[in-house]
Amino acid sequence: MKVATQAAATDPRTGRIDMDMITTGRSTVERELEENLAASLKELIVERRGNRMGVSDIRRQLSEILNTQVQQEDLTEILKVMDADGLVQYNERAQTVFVRAGVVG
Repeated sequence: MKVATQAAATDPRTGRIDMDMITTGRSTVERELEENLAASLKELIVERRGNRMGVSDIRRQLSEILNTQVQQEDLTEILKVMDADGLVQYNERAQTVFVRAGVVG
């Protein structure tokens, strides 16, 4: 049981035991990266209220801002949350995002 718990709680990126892996299914590092990505995306879209943007352009700009390669799946997940929150209108089929005019920074 101890070995199984240790294996389940080991963050594959860092090799360190991270109990968040058991409680949330994600490591602390992954959660912090996601939060950082979401905050940077909000800053980016605030400047573009009322405009439509391509997901590939957003991904490229975020990669430049964060100085790391933003994964498509990570961005898609955050865009879906922002769509549900009413901040953007995400069209997955067309791979576009319309930034609603009411977005505040």
